[in-house]
Amino acid sequence: MKKITSITLIAVLVTLFALNVQGFAQSNTGEEPWSKYPDNSTMKFKDVDSMYDSLDKNQYVEFENAKLNIREKGYFKDINTVLSKADMYGGKSRHGGEGYHPKRQVYVFVTVSQDGKNVTTAIFDAETKRPISISSN
Repeated sequence: MKKITSITLIAVLVTLFALNVQGFAQSNTGEEPWSKYPDNSTMKFKDVDSMYDSLDKNQYVEFENAKLNIREKGYFKDINTVLSKADMYGGKSRHGGEGYHPKRQVYVFVTVSQDGKNVTTAIFDAETKRPISISSN
């Protein structure tokens, strides 16, 4: 019994030490967690349809005769609200991530095939035009 208690105590102490070292390392950088992709809510970007038209069709294209197409420009913090609009077609698709300010502007695209069995989503950074996430089932 003493051996199990000792092993448990050592495991807890090692875990706490590891978490403290990680927290200390993060706090010493002095950077905001989203310093790489800061707030750009005051900047103006092209409308969502123009962005869709400029996309590389190898990255994202809407299904022909789609049951549902969503094209929205919004904030990073609202991505999951947009994705939830297609929940009834392909299960829940959610996106999370670090490094992006909650008010960073993004383009969110969702397309659902005519039979409702295939869902493709794509999220692009409005400023860099680079994909943040692309998925399909």
